[in-house]
Amino acid sequence: MKRKLILAAVITFFIVNVIQSQPPYKYPWIINYPYGFKPKTLTAEHFDKWYSSYKSSPLLQQCNGGIRTDAYSEENGVTKVESMGWAMIIAAYMADQATFDGLYKFYKSKRQGHGMMAWKVTCNGVNDGGSASDGDLDVAFAMVVASWQWGGSYKDEAVSLINTVKKLIVNCGGTTVIAGGMAGMGTYGGCNETDISYHTPAFFRCFAEVTGDNAWNKLADDTYTLLNNGANPTTGLIPDWQSLNGGQASGGRNHNYGFDACRAPWRIALDYLWNGNEKAKEWCTKISNWAYGVGPSKIVDGYSLDGRAIGRYHNMSYVGGFAVAAMCNSQEVADAFGAEVAKMRFDNYWYHGFLGNCYMLTMIGNMWHVRNAETDNINKRYQNAINRSIAVKNLKNRKLELSGISNENYVTLTTLQGQLAKKLNITGKQNCLLDLSSLESGCYILSVHGKNNNTAMRQVISIF
Repeated sequence: MKRKLILAAVITFFIVNVIQSQPPYKYPWIINYPYGFKPKTLTAEHFDKWYSSYKSSPLLQQCNGGIRTDAYSEENGVTKVESMGWAMIIAAYMADQATFDGLYKFYKSKRQGHGMMAWKVTCNGVNDGGSASDGDLDVAFAMVVASWQWGGSYKDEAVSLINTVKKLIVNCGGTTVIAGGMAGMGTYGGCNETDISYHTPAFFRCFAEVTGDNAWNKLADDTYTLLNNGANPTTGLIPDWQSLNGGQASGGRNHNYGFDACRAPWRIALDYLWNGNEKAKEWCTKISNWAYGVGPSKIVDGYSLDGRAIGRYHNMSYVGGFAVAAMCNSQEVADAFGAEVAKMRFDNYWYHGFLGNCYMLTMIGNMWHVRNAETDNINKRYQNAINRSIAVKNLKNRKLELSGISNENYVTLTTLQGQLAKKLNITGKQNCLLDLSSLESGCYILSVHGKNNNTAMRQVISIF
């Protein structure tokens, strides 16, 4: 009995080590989120087609040894920082280190005295030296994902950038919001002019984890005050820009559900999918119920807050945002929007092209917090290792049965002191019975070797 327990422990140790030795987290690293519903109507193959078109599109451009994004079909030749953030998040979740590093090199080359990237630049110039907060916040989060992926200096870079963008947090009588960006060396906007689509509570909670700074957790929680103040009580629709109390933002900013607000469902939904935040679920359910009532195929690009259509076109920026919100609602609603997203073809208008990747990565389960990625996939890979493992049965009269063999060449048995006791050829066999009658009683290390002498399995066995 004692020997059997020792053997079981050794086998378990072996399997766990195999699982943990896999390199994290190369696409497809698809998980089931701890909360919400993944659409069954959208698959990784749908995303793959979109992503392949994106990678060969004009949206990514080489520039002075780095990579820049392009506001293609709107301002060709111009890079806007918000698309740099999206592109770096995409590259990080795809584990595309070369693209990620190229984007970050370009980002750093365009940072201004205020510490953030200029809002609008070209390959060799700067068109607007101010900043747009969402872009830099997304780049900071992309650096966090890079630290999950590759370790090394990425975490230090993430912490440094998170500490820099902290200056964007504005305190409005105890409630914190994000400023619009930097103008010169100071922020603009804030309490009377802020953008809910600049707020991603799930990202902010990651910033708090990485830095230990609870100001980011407070900002994540305060986001729901801003969100609910601005949301229409019936439709759930929110304005592009607003004041803290939900009213019209100063400066005449757009107060309809426009091309800023359409991104917010994705940003808010992540806090439910990752963390189970009930306030995120409540709002995403309300807005996706309204959108479901309109019909996924009838969504257009712009609405007044009471739900009156003011847009004309059906596109990924809007449909995809509602589709991610639907993941907080029900399987039926998630599937309906997933089916509509699956029908959509790649659009190289810069907004749709980048956001389509972000939305679909989320919908298929490939935009995760690292803790969820580790838990979900260790469980899957452990079961997979069990299913594919070579079965060993120690029979009576010193016969050892191996089954489940695939592409292995030979077996060795060595003493615990490392001395070779027996070597047996098993090439081309799926099952075999090994005669161990010549061996003395004791414990041996059984190793199954494949081509190029790699070891497919190793465990301790006892011979009586």
